[in-house]
Amino acid sequence: MPDYEHTIFISYAWGGEREEIVNQIDQALQARGVMIIRDKRNLGYKGSISEFMERIGQGNCIIVVISDKYLRSPNCMFELVEIAEGKQFHDRIFPVVLADANIYDPIKRIEYVKYWEVKRAELADAMRTLDPANLQGIRDDMDLYDRIRDEISGLTSTLKDMNTLTPDMHRDADFAQLYEALMQRTQAASVSNGTKPDTDSKEIAKPKKERKIMDPITLATAATSLLAPFIKKAGTATLEKIAEKFPESVGKIWDTITNRSGIVTEAANDLAKNPDDADNEVFFKKQLQKALEKDQDFAGLLTDLLEKAKNDPSINIGGDGVVAMNNSNAVKGDINFSGTISGSNGITIGHSQQSNLPDNKTK
Repeated sequence: MPDYEHTIFISYAWGGEREEIVNQIDQALQARGVMIIRDKRNLGYKGSISEFMERIGQGNCIIVVISDKYLRSPNCMFELVEIAEGKQFHDRIFPVVLADANIYDPIKRIEYVKYWEVKRAELADAMRTLDPANLQGIRDDMDLYDRIRDEISGLTSTLKDMNTLTPDMHRDADFAQLYEALMQRTQAASVSNGTKPDTDSKEIAKPKKERKIMDPITLATAATSLLAPFIKKAGTATLEKIAEKFPESVGKIWDTITNRSGIVTEAANDLAKNPDDADNEVFFKKQLQKALEKDQDFAGLLTDLLEKAKNDPSINIGGDGVVAMNNSNAVKGDINFSGTISGSNGITIGHSQQSNLPDNKTK
């Protein structure tokens, strides 16, 4: 079993009672031979904060110290949303809820939703004052605010339904219940990873050949590259009408994407209204990638639709059609979908991983 299964992270907001109880948890677990991973100790000078937070989000055991400051902190909420978007959210988190975290009153929980709606609106207003070319990195913050706003109501409802005990109860027991719950989780992971399939059976079923689903980055790139020339050709149009101007197979891809996720639909609407804005295209692709990362069924469906599109005789984009490969720079020229669209390392066009350019065109 990898050591990562034994790793215990802690997610919290710095300062005050929050820091005090984290120190107490740290000391109580260390006395039992357990060393937790916390940012002030394990994130070195100039270490990547975002990568560290993503590691927490992927953790098998995460102690989460919930406070009012935590629920209003972009970094803390990024960690909580990352945890929630993984599997077994309820099993992987070990909450300690402080008194100022107003998660038990529905009116107070609504205030947290409103808080993030206001934060998002303020950022959106500020972004409109800038040229889109100068918004590098800012769109990531907008995306995070969208994720938090969409998730916080459900997350706080899940937390308030868990018997987390009060901080004083934890202190009085020297965090014994927390320690026991953590050990049960790590031991269960050990047993799960140590099991082996039964190979004594006389009849062993022949494994089915599984369909390969493109990774989210490649899949989002392929879909965006296919759609973009048709969107530009259609000109500005409403979200509902633009698919009517596409070939049937392309229209199905567009409808599937725009009906799947609210954030992706917003990005698609912006792209349809202003198809010549490169920033809109980049933003659409990024939102699509994130939606695909969350939903394997969506990724499988989109892979199938792209596979069918390659057989559509109308999919022959000439002139300034664009395709991006392996998340690299775009290649302009004639694009002809043929062969197979599959795999996790790139977009296969024809029988190689490159597009065929006419002799009079250059990269």
